[in-house]
Amino acid sequence: MSDSADFYPSPNLYEADHQTTFEIRLILGGWKVRRSFHKMGIQAGDQVRVVCRAPFGGPLVIENRGTRVAISKQLAELIKVEALP
Repeated sequence: MSDSADFYPSPNLYEADHQTTFEIRLILGGWKVRRSFHKMGIQAGDQVRVVCRAPFGGPLVIENRGTRVAISKQLAELIKVEALP
């Protein structure tokens, strides 16, 4: 069976361009993953911006509602985003 990411062609947060504002469209994963993001203050519909990206597949820092949060590559790949104009 195919992954639900196949049905949502938007890029994930890790693939997103640096210093561009995005809207979180979908958070993949089970309830534990969504709960972890909720504890960090990240949920679908939020507008986020990638502030910096560590080299060699390291974490990235995003800004959400004035707060900066570091997210691992594995978790960032679970967030589907859409660029805002």
